Amino acid sequence: MTATTASSITLNYTHTLDEQLHACRLYQRSTRKHLIYRGIGFLAIFGGVWIAITSGVNLQALLLLALGLFTWFDPVPLLIVWSTFRSSPTLRQTVEAMFDQRGAHFRFGTERVSRPWDRYLSFVESDRVFVLIHGRWAYSVVPKRAFASPQAIDAFRELLRAKIRPSTQNR
Repeated sequence: MTATTASSITLNYTHTLDEQLHACRLYQRSTRKHLIYRGIGFLAIFGGVWIAITSGVNLQALLLLALGLFTWFDPVPLLIVWSTFRSSPTLRQTVEAMFDQRGAHFRFGTERVSRPWDRYLSFVESDRVFVLIHGRWAYSVVPKRAFASPQAIDAFRELLRAKIRPSTQNR
């Protein structure tokens, strides 16, 4: 549900695990670490295949392949998000989010969080969510399903573009 005035946008939504994991992947792909891990993963996979071709399949080749695949996919952040979401009822409470000219304001349960726009470093967007980044592995997820119309999504996107510089193009 969306309430939009000339100066603010108010949303009510409940986070889902699927959206949290999607946002984690989206954030993860926007970092330099992701590119470094992909490079290391590629080199380890290539090395494992090379060893297997030249020396035959052995423990060293299998370990390099396993290390390469683990590094390429980097599942640890996803596992952390999954376990945190599953174990924390607070994260599954209804969120009331308000975005105005001063910043972003979130209320869930008894918790209230307000951040001025200058605290946000960047944002990334997909077809499902906006990820508002305010630190290293610190971000707020705003699902697009919370908006009443495509025009409300466009208004929110324009507010973000005016207040936050995007880190990457839309995905």
